[in-house]
Formats: sequence, structure tokens, C-alpha cells
Amino acid sequence: MAYQKFIVDAMLGKLGRWLRILGYDTLYFKDMEDWKILKIAKNENRIILTRDRGLCNRAKKNSIECFLVLPDEEIEKTLALLSHKFGLLLDINPDASRCSECNGILEKKDKNLWVCTKCKKEYWKGRHWDTITEILIKARSLKDSYESTKHRGHRPASREESGENS
Repeated sequence: MAYQKFIVDAMLGKLGRWLRILGYDTLYFKDMEDWKILKIAKNENRIILTRDRGLCNRAKKNSIECFLVLPDEEIEKTLALLSHKFGLLLDINPDASRCSECNGILEKKDKNLWVCTKCKKEYWKGRHWDTITEILIKARSLKDSYESTKHRGHRPASREESGENS
């Protein structure tokens, strides 16, 4: 798996949780100032995910990878676009997931129980597992549609061309 590390701004806590579930090291702080996000991203080679165009522009000026998430974009579409751009795997493997709360590493305790090594939160395969699976199926389908358009000789409009600045 191509290993990417992310930092998401205060507006994208839900996306941060999803990336952690998928196993990606993702920092999220509810009230961090932009300059600190830029500093952490630069020092730790993290990709910034934000809805803030100004932050994204400052990141690019500092040679920091940034991805602009559009307001009201469904999580499935955002995950598909991230997967398309950065090669993220849209499969859940609880043995490789991270704690959705603190980004800690999960440790398997038995067949269907994992515990965060940092905050001790417990995770198991409950009813929410079906919802997670459904969303990831939709995200993979969207990603596949982007890929098939690309392979048919048409390239999907870039986010800039479609008004979706990245």
C-alpha cells in the first residue's frame, strides 16, 4: 500500500475519521491555526486536506501538497477523489486501521475486538460495519468511473476545470 500521511483542518473531522479507519495516519485538531498546520505538514511530509482555499494556496506556495475538499461534497465522492489522486486503498482492514478518535494504532485482542494502544478505546464489528462497507462500495464505484473515463481516452475534468480547485 502506498503510504500517505495527512493532516485535516477543523472543518474535516469526519473525513479524518474515515482516513483513520482506512489505516492512514491522519492528524486532526479542532482548533489549530493555519500556520501550525502548514508547519506540521512540511515537517512531517503530510498532505493537507482542507476546505480553506487560502490555506491551500499558502500550502502550494510552500511546496506542500494540499487537496481542497468542496463544501457539501458527500464522503463517498471525497474518498473516491482522494483515492484517484493519491492512490488510497478504499478497503477496510481492522488489523491495519487506526483509532478513529486519536489516530493511535489498534491492537487485535480477539477475533472481533481491537483496542487502541493509545486511548484504549475498543472497536468491534457491529451494525456500523455494514454502513462502512456500503459507503466504501459507493466510493470505489465512483473511483472506478473516474478511472474508466480516463482509460477510454477521455480524461475527467480536473478540479480546476470543473470549478473544484484542488
